[in-house]
Amino acid sequence: MLSVITALTALMPARAENESRTGYSGYPVPRFVALKKDEVYGRAGPGLDVVVIYKKRGLPVKVIAETSDNVWRRVEDHMGRRVWINRSMLAENRHAVAMQPSILFAGPTQAALPRARIEPGVMAALEECEGGWCRIKTKDYRGWTEASTLWGAGL
Repeated sequence: MLSVITALTALMPARAENESRTGYSGYPVPRFVALKKDEVYGRAGPGLDVVVIYKKRGLPVKVIAETSDNVWRRVEDHMGRRVWINRSMLAENRHAVAMQPSILFAGPTQAALPRARIEPGVMAALEECEGGWCRIKTKDYRGWTEASTLWGAGL
Protein backbone atom coordinates (compact mmCIF):
# COMPACT_ATOMS: atom_id res chain seq x y z
CA MET A 1 0.00 0.00 0.00
CA LEU A 2 2.83 2.40 0.89
CA SER A 3 4.49 1.85 -2.50
CA VAL A 4 1.19 2.66 -4.27
CA ILE A 5 0.89 5.93 -2.32
CA THR A 6 4.52 6.75 -3.09
CA ALA A 7 3.96 6.05 -6.79
CA LEU A 8 0.81 8.20 -6.86
CA THR A 9 2.60 11.03 -5.06
CA ALA A 10 5.36 10.94 -7.66
CA LEU A 11 2.77 11.39 -10.41
CA MET A 12 1.23 14.49 -8.84
CA PRO A 13 2.32 17.75 -10.47
CA ALA A 14 4.93 19.61 -8.43
CA ARG A 15 4.09 23.14 -7.32
CA ALA A 16 6.43 25.67 -8.90
CA GLU A 17 8.83 27.32 -6.41
CA ASN A 18 7.48 30.82 -7.05
CA GLU A 19 3.83 29.86 -7.61
CA SER A 20 1.86 31.91 -5.09
CA ARG A 21 -0.59 30.31 -2.68
CA THR A 22 -2.12 31.36 0.62
CA GLY A 23 -0.16 30.13 3.64
CA TYR A 24 -1.42 29.20 7.10
CA SER A 25 -0.94 32.84 8.09
CA GLY A 26 -3.42 34.02 5.46
CA TYR A 27 -0.64 35.77 3.52
CA PRO A 28 0.74 34.69 0.13
CA VAL A 29 3.63 32.22 -0.04
CA PRO A 30 6.14 33.03 -1.38
CA ARG A 31 6.43 36.66 -0.22
CA PHE A 32 9.22 38.93 1.00
CA VAL A 33 9.51 40.05 4.63
CA ALA A 34 12.37 41.50 6.71
CA LEU A 35 14.21 40.50 9.86
CA LYS A 36 12.71 42.36 12.82
CA LYS A 37 15.57 42.23 15.36
CA ASP A 38 19.31 43.01 15.37
CA GLU A 39 20.08 39.32 15.90
CA VAL A 40 17.89 36.52 14.51
CA TYR A 41 18.58 32.78 14.65
CA GLY A 42 17.92 30.66 11.57
CA ARG A 43 17.37 26.98 12.30
CA ALA A 44 17.73 23.72 10.36
CA GLY A 45 14.13 22.80 11.18
CA PRO A 46 11.18 24.35 13.00
CA GLY A 47 12.84 23.69 16.36
CA LEU A 48 15.75 24.96 18.45
CA ASP A 49 18.89 23.74 16.58
CA VAL A 50 20.85 26.91 15.74
CA VAL A 51 22.58 26.96 12.34
CA VAL A 52 22.74 30.52 11.02
CA ILE A 53 22.79 33.78 12.96
CA TYR A 54 21.67 36.85 11.06
CA LYS A 55 22.89 40.14 12.52
CA LYS A 56 21.22 42.66 10.24
CA ARG A 57 17.83 44.12 11.14
CA GLY A 58 15.75 44.68 7.99
CA LEU A 59 17.54 42.04 5.90
CA PRO A 60 15.01 40.84 3.31
CA VAL A 61 14.15 37.16 3.28
CA LYS A 62 11.66 35.27 1.13
CA VAL A 63 9.06 33.18 2.97
CA ILE A 64 8.79 29.90 1.06
CA ALA A 65 6.83 27.79 3.58
CA GLU A 66 4.93 28.00 6.86
CA THR A 67 4.21 25.39 9.52
CA SER A 68 0.60 24.35 10.05
CA ASP A 69 0.68 25.77 13.60
CA ASN A 70 1.56 29.17 12.02
CA VAL A 71 4.66 29.61 14.24
CA TRP A 72 7.63 28.97 11.91
CA ARG A 73 8.55 30.33 8.48
CA ARG A 74 10.93 28.62 6.07
CA VAL A 75 12.87 31.49 4.50
CA GLU A 76 15.52 31.97 1.85
CA ASP A 77 18.06 34.79 1.99
CA HIS A 78 19.77 36.59 -0.91
CA MET A 79 22.68 34.09 -0.75
CA GLY A 80 20.33 31.12 -1.24
CA ARG A 81 20.53 29.85 2.36
CA ARG A 82 17.28 28.29 3.58
CA VAL A 83 16.44 28.18 7.28
CA TRP A 84 13.45 28.23 9.62
CA ILE A 85 12.75 31.42 11.59
CA ASN A 86 10.08 32.02 14.23
CA ARG A 87 7.40 34.36 12.88
CA SER A 88 7.93 36.76 15.80
CA MET A 89 11.36 37.59 14.34
CA LEU A 90 9.95 38.73 10.97
CA ALA A 91 8.41 42.05 9.92
CA GLU A 92 6.21 42.83 6.94
CA ASN A 93 8.13 46.01 6.04
CA ARG A 94 10.10 45.64 2.83
CA HIS A 95 13.80 45.97 2.16
CA ALA A 96 16.00 44.94 -0.76
CA VAL A 97 19.66 44.05 -1.30
CA ALA A 98 21.59 45.23 -4.37
CA MET A 99 22.84 42.15 -6.20
CA GLN A 100 24.94 43.99 -8.79
CA PRO A 101 26.31 47.49 -9.31
CA SER A 102 23.60 49.91 -10.37
CA ILE A 103 22.80 53.60 -10.60
CA LEU A 104 20.31 55.38 -8.38
CA PHE A 105 18.33 57.86 -10.52
CA ALA A 106 16.10 60.82 -9.62
CA GLY A 107 13.20 59.19 -11.51
CA PRO A 108 12.16 55.76 -12.85
CA THR A 109 14.09 56.06 -16.12
CA GLN A 110 17.72 56.00 -17.24
CA ALA A 111 17.14 59.48 -18.70
CA ALA A 112 16.69 60.89 -15.16
CA LEU A 113 19.51 62.59 -13.27
CA PRO A 114 21.89 60.03 -11.69
CA ARG A 115 22.16 60.44 -7.90
CA ALA A 116 24.50 57.70 -6.72
CA ARG A 117 26.14 54.39 -7.59
CA ILE A 118 24.84 51.42 -5.61
CA GLU A 119 27.29 48.59 -4.91
CA PRO A 120 26.41 44.90 -4.44
CA GLY A 121 25.41 44.09 -0.87
CA VAL A 122 23.93 47.51 -0.11
CA MET A 123 20.65 47.15 1.78
CA ALA A 124 17.88 49.69 1.25
CA ALA A 125 14.30 50.33 2.32
CA LEU A 126 11.98 49.47 -0.56
CA GLU A 127 9.47 52.32 -0.94
CA GLU A 128 7.62 51.41 -4.15
CA CYS A 129 8.05 49.55 -7.44
CA GLU A 130 6.45 50.28 -10.81
CA GLY A 131 7.24 49.43 -14.41
CA GLY A 132 10.44 47.52 -13.64
CA TRP A 133 11.82 50.28 -11.39
CA CYS A 134 11.93 50.59 -7.59
CA ARG A 135 12.29 53.66 -5.41
CA ILE A 136 14.64 52.85 -2.56
CA LYS A 137 16.18 54.67 0.39
CA THR A 138 19.70 53.82 1.51
CA LYS A 139 21.45 55.31 4.52
CA ASP A 140 22.52 58.35 2.46
CA TYR A 141 20.40 58.44 -0.71
CA ARG A 142 16.88 58.05 -2.07
CA GLY A 143 16.07 57.36 -5.70
CA TRP A 144 15.06 54.89 -8.40
CA THR A 145 16.94 51.83 -9.66
CA GLU A 146 16.03 48.93 -11.91
CA ALA A 147 14.12 46.25 -9.99
CA SER A 148 16.12 43.50 -11.71
CA THR A 149 19.24 44.60 -9.77
CA LEU A 150 17.54 44.11 -6.38
CA TRP A 151 16.88 40.97 -4.35
CA GLY A 152 13.67 41.41 -2.40
CA ALA A 153 11.85 43.54 -4.97
CA GLY A 154 10.06 40.70 -6.77
CA LEU A 155 6.76 38.94 -6.15
